[in-house]
Amino acid sequence: MEEIGHILDQFTDSSTGSLHGAVFVVVDSSGTVIYDRTSGKASFDEANPRAPQLDSLCWVASMTKLVTAVALMQLVERGTLSLDDDARDYVPELKDIQILQDIGSEKDTPSSTSPPNLVPVRGKITIRDLLCHTAGFVYDSSSPLLQKWSKLHGRTAHTFCGSIAGYTHPLIFEPGTSWAYGAGLDWAGRVVECVSKSSLEDYMKTNIWSKIGAISTTFHPELNRGTLPMPLEMGYRVGVGQGSKSVKAGRIILDQPAKDELGGIGLFSTPSDFVKLLTALLRGGGPLLSQKGVDTLFRPQLSEASRVAMPRPLGLQMRKVLGINDIADIKQADHSLGGTITLRDIPGRRRAGTVNWSGLPNLHWWIDRKAGIAAALFTQLMPPGDAAVTSLLIDLEKAVYKSLDTLIKSSVTGAKL
Repeated sequence: MEEIGHILDQFTDSSTGSLHGAVFVVVDSSGTVIYDRTSGKASFDEANPRAPQLDSLCWVASMTKLVTAVALMQLVERGTLSLDDDARDYVPELKDIQILQDIGSEKDTPSSTSPPNLVPVRGKITIRDLLCHTAGFVYDSSSPLLQKWSKLHGRTAHTFCGSIAGYTHPLIFEPGTSWAYGAGLDWAGRVVECVSKSSLEDYMKTNIWSKIGAISTTFHPELNRGTLPMPLEMGYRVGVGQGSKSVKAGRIILDQPAKDELGGIGLFSTPSDFVKLLTALLRGGGPLLSQKGVDTLFRPQLSEASRVAMPRPLGLQMRKVLGINDIADIKQADHSLGGTITLRDIPGRRRAGTVNWSGLPNLHWWIDRKAGIAAALFTQLMPPGDAAVTSLLIDLEKAVYKSLDTLIKSSVTGAKL
């Protein structure tokens, strides 16, 4: 797999590369790490640069969602709740939530708009909807309508304020009728807390991290400074095609310390910890879930209406990752309880049924149960949806599957690599 190392080094080269540091890990269905590599630099201290490590601490942001989905599936398997239960039966803050249809006209100013047009939720807000982004929640950072609503109400809470108050706002459509990326998993985390009568930190530590030997994953890095590894520092792209000058020191935009443990964006973890989670799911779920539970977690869930609505808000870079070439073709991708899912083989890359998602600072994971591998690319780079990181991910993925195909052919012919 020398080609993989060459790709990583090329993208993190201090003179000609496009990002400062990266970690890439691949595991197979036996639980064996078949490739791991760190490249570039972990800090912006020119006098004392550090190399990234397999245990470099990173804000994994929306990769938190997979962990929260596993927590919910554990509760489902125990019979504590059902995927079709109404989340409002568990979470008091959601009891009176409504749907925001519009606020005045586009020409109105916040002070002169007509009252918001709010209508009741007709059906359930199911646990399934929360996990699949079909509940009607959308992040206010990407919704002009919710931004207008917040301004009208003098609201200061927002997506990255570190509090569940950042997601306490109306829905934008009737649950189950469309798709929008938003705070469903943050509210799913509240379901876990309300049902288990435990903080999300304690629940995950007891029921997930301790069971797989992950020791450096937390919602509270500020409380664990003495025991956590050094970070892969956050970078911010200020230009394109400028080599090392294109990335400067940046910051974590999630307010710290966070007031609440947010199941959609709040975790800090390391490549070595997170890959242990991917490995458990790739191998059938033990000791976290049953094989049936993993099958449910990774099964396509969307209605046709939701599949139609999903590609555009995914954004160009995620559509590239998923191989979506035509946003009108609803047979290319779906969403499972654990992440987006590819419905067709992508030539030279992942197989049909592969589940994946990403994190805001351009981190990515995928699990391809058909090919028997899982992988994670860890970076810390803002803003999100970076085209260079997408290119890096796809190049790495192609190199991995090329190596796998070579290994398979060699085993058939008896040749040695």
